[in-house]
Amino acid sequence: MADGPGLPQERYKLCNVVCKPRNGWTLDSFCKGNYNAVCLKSWRLGYRENRCVSPYVEFKERVMMETATVVDSVVVTRGKLNKPQMDNATRSFCFKRCDDTFDKEKDWTAAEVWDVCRHHMDS
Repeated sequence: MADGPGLPQERYKLCNVVCKPRNGWTLDSFCKGNYNAVCLKSWRLGYRENRCVSPYVEFKERVMMETATVVDSVVVTRGKLNKPQMDNATRSFCFKRCDDTFDKEKDWTAAEVWDVCRHHMDS
């Protein structure tokens, strides 16, 4: 497992973020967006809320400060005609890696996220 480039946060609830259709992510957009984003921070209801923009996607994320974990992240779709749909690669990832209840709640480290994302950075 390689460390890879840096991410803004230490940990991600990756299954919760990517596998909920309402969030609007695919693995491709999550990986390219998060590794290339610039974020502005604010505080809301005990969480740090980041508004982020990248060349690929604009999104909002909530970070639990005690653990530096992204617990929720949603693609901003205001002003767009269609909400992004889950693609086959994302659906397969969610079925294989996030089906178990324990796996759904797992905090993925930056190195583990990179292990998933490195395949999507070249395309």
